[in-house]
Amino acid sequence: MIIDRPFLDFINEHAEGDVYELLLKSDHFPGIDVRAAATSIVARKKLIQKVPDWGEVDSLVFPKTVNAEQASSWLTAMYKQHFCDGSVTIDITGGYGVDSFYLSKVSSELHYIEADSEVFEATRHNFNTLGVKNVIFHNHTVKKGTLSALRLPHASLVYIDPARRSESNGRVFAFDDCTPDILNIKDELFSISGTILVKASPMLDITESLRLIPEICEVHILSVSNECKELLFLIKMGENNKDKNKGIPVFTVNYTKQGEETFNFVHGEEKDSDPGYLHEDPSGYLYEPNSSIIKSGAFSLIATIFNLRKLARHTHLYTSDVKISGFPGRVFHVVDSIEYKKKNISGMKERYPKANIATRNFSLTPEGLKRILGISDGGDFYIFGCTTGEKRVLIICKKAE
Repeated sequence: MIIDRPFLDFINEHAEGDVYELLLKSDHFPGIDVRAAATSIVARKKLIQKVPDWGEVDSLVFPKTVNAEQASSWLTAMYKQHFCDGSVTIDITGGYGVDSFYLSKVSSELHYIEADSEVFEATRHNFNTLGVKNVIFHNHTVKKGTLSALRLPHASLVYIDPARRSESNGRVFAFDDCTPDILNIKDELFSISGTILVKASPMLDITESLRLIPEICEVHILSVSNECKELLFLIKMGENNKDKNKGIPVFTVNYTKQGEETFNFVHGEEKDSDPGYLHEDPSGYLYEPNSSIIKSGAFSLIATIFNLRKLARHTHLYTSDVKISGFPGRVFHVVDSIEYKKKNISGMKERYPKANIATRNFSLTPEGLKRILGISDGGDFYIFGCTTGEKRVLIICKKAE
C-alpha cells in the first residue's frame, strides 16, 4: 500500500460511501489501489467506534481490518495510563497504536514495536498526522532472543497485547497460542523492565493464569457498556503469587453512560464467603452484577459485601427487600414471580406482550424462552428465567428508579 496524497484524498472522499460499490467500479479509478482503500475505509469505521476522536482527523489509514478488531477502545486505553510513571514505556505489539497513543501522553518516551510492515508504516503515518512527537518506531518481530537487537532503553513499563489469531486465522486465547507467547519471552522482557502489563482475552481463566505466571501481582477486568472487553495482568519481577499469605488484588471496572462501576477485592476472598440463599419467591429488588464481576468469579463475595441473598448456588442473581445503593450492575424492582409451569405461563403473552428476556441457570436460552412465551423484544418489562432452590421460575421486573 502506497500512502500518497491521491490515495489519502480518495479515502477521505469515499469515507462514508459503499465500499462494495467502489470495488465494483475500481477500474474507474486508475492509479488508485481501490482494494487497499476499501479495506482502510472499513477498518477506519471500526476504529472510530472505539476512538471517536480519530474520526475527526482526515487522512488516517488502516490497511487491515483484523488489527482494528483487536484494538483497545479509548476508555480502556486511558485506563492503562495508571500503570505509567511518566518515564519510558515500551509497547511490543503496537498494532494500530490505540494503546501506544494514550500511553505516550503520560510517558517521556514510548517505543512502538510492530512486526507487520504495512501496519507499521500506516501507524507511523497516522501518528505523524495526529501530531505525536515522543514515539520511536521499530518494525520488528518480537520473539524469544530477538529483543536485544533493538537496543531498547530500560523502561518503567512494557506493554504487550499478543495477537489472538492462529495461522489459519481462527481465534485463540491461551497464552501459548498467542503471538508473541508471554510465557516464552517473560524473562527477556524483565531484562528491559521490572514491570509488564499484559492484555489478554476475557476468555482466559484467571486462576490458571496466576498458576502459569507466578509474578502476576494484580488482575484488572474492564467492561464497556456491560460487555467484558479486556483482562489485564500486571506482572512484576520478583513477585510470587504462590505465597499463600499474599492475596492478589482484583480490580473490576464497567464503563457505563452513567459513569464507572467499580468493585475491588482480593483473589481468594470468594472461597471464604458464605452468602445467604433465597428460600421463598423473589420479591423486593433483583440485582444483576455487571460483566466484569461475573468474569471475576466473585459470585458469593458480592452478596456478602452488599448484604444480598443469592437466588441459588449457580444462579448469579441476587435479591433484597429494600433497595441497596451503589451496586455495580443493574437493579430491578420485582413485579411478579411465577413458577415455570405450562399452566402458569399460558397467559403471559397477553399480560406482557413485550419484554426483555434473559436466562440464568435455566434450561432454555433467552431465544428459546421468548419463543415459548410468544413475547416480542423490548418494552419496560424484564423477564428473567432462572432457578431458585429446586424450582424454575420467571421473575418479572422493571428497572428500579
